[in-house]
Amino acid sequence: MAEKKIKKSHIDYGFGFPVVLLDAPFRKVQGKWVLDLNFEKYEKAVLMALTHKPARLSGNEVKFIRHSFEMTQKAFAKRFGDGTHPAVIGWEKQGDKPTNMSWSTEKDIRLFIVDNLNPSRLRKAYAELEQSVPKRSEKVQIQSSDIHAA
Repeated sequence: MAEKKIKKSHIDYGFGFPVVLLDAPFRKVQGKWVLDLNFEKYEKAVLMALTHKPARLSGNEVKFIRHSFEMTQKAFAKRFGDGTHPAVIGWEKQGDKPTNMSWSTEKDIRLFIVDNLNPSRLRKAYAELEQSVPKRSEKVQIQSSDIHAA
């Protein structure tokens, strides 16, 4: 039986930006402590948390969203930008800083996530996102109990 532990708070950078995992489950594998999560559920939980993030999306978060939906920069630009990928390159180059894209574009990206992962919540999410959020950066927090590996 593998050795296990729960860490009250753990910051994970596996998606390219900090995600705070609360009550993070770990197990020992070949002498190293690793997160014991269902990766698909974790990815979806992070995506949904980004839709409710009380600050603007960072470049790294936009890149994570694009990769999660398996979109090229060109496809992402066609769906959310002017159809050319330099805008997406510019957003992603911001790294941990806010992208400075228009709020209407960012809102569209957030609603796209909800529509793809939980369409029944779309109307509620749209109402929550009607007002712009501050242009500061904040870490995403995830409660690990819903994404623990089986």
